Amino acid sequence: MVEQNVKLGQKIRCLLAAVSCCLLALPGTAKKKTLVAGQGAHYEVAMKTSEGSIRFRLFNDTPKHRDNFVKLAERGFYDNVLFHRVIRDFMIQAGDPESVEASQVKVYGNADAGYKLDAEIVPRYYHKRGAVAAAREGDEANPSRQSSSSQFYIVTGRVQNDSTLTAARNKIAERAADPEGAQITAEREKVYRTVGGAPHLDGSYTIFGEVVSGMGTVMKISKLPTDSQDRPKGEDVYIKNVKIKTVKDRKRDK
Repeated sequence: MVEQNVKLGQKIRCLLAAVSCCLLALPGTAKKKTLVAGQGAHYEVAMKTSEGSIRFRLFNDTPKHRDNFVKLAERGFYDNVLFHRVIRDFMIQAGDPESVEASQVKVYGNADAGYKLDAEIVPRYYHKRGAVAAAREGDEANPSRQSSSSQFYIVTGRVQNDSTLTAARNKIAERAADPEGAQITAEREKVYRTVGGAPHLDGSYTIFGEVVSGMGTVMKISKLPTDSQDRPKGEDVYIKNVKIKTVKDRKRDK
């Protein structure tokens, strides 16, 4: 009897081990790998505005700006913040926390989250249409080109020609942190001539992301009539909310 019980126990243990192995092999039972920005993945921003939705990715090689934007977004900093500055054929700008009060007489654009970010000007990024960049004070007051901690702009720009590209090249030579790295190459020139952008800013501002969908919303906002302070007239244009998710890199993202 004892021998039979021992054999029965051995059979049960073998059966349980076999069942465990089968469960481990089943699809969906393995632990899902956590995506980490900068390790084969990146952050993607889903921004819902009063005019529609915009999605943009954040670049991993501008980590200070990337992480700062995520931090602010996740705490609801951008909720109800206005697009306080809109210039047709140039850009749309938001991020002043005081603009949530939406005063009709106050001029916005001077406030941020209360600190500055060191510049992260990466030569391979340029101001093509859809680039997302950090606003900042001008060079005279801010020679190190530190960024606003919360204000950002999305480039709309215009299609460039010989004249505007020559002017942009001159501006880059005068102002860019790395004039050689910010040169308008043949590849960039093609984009500027066909898609558009703001090449005169290349090498002088931190570009930390790019629009991946919803450019129609950006263009819609950019074409709204504005007052003398570049604020959209009539109904306020504002950010409803911002959500962040981590997305696996594709080959073209690397």
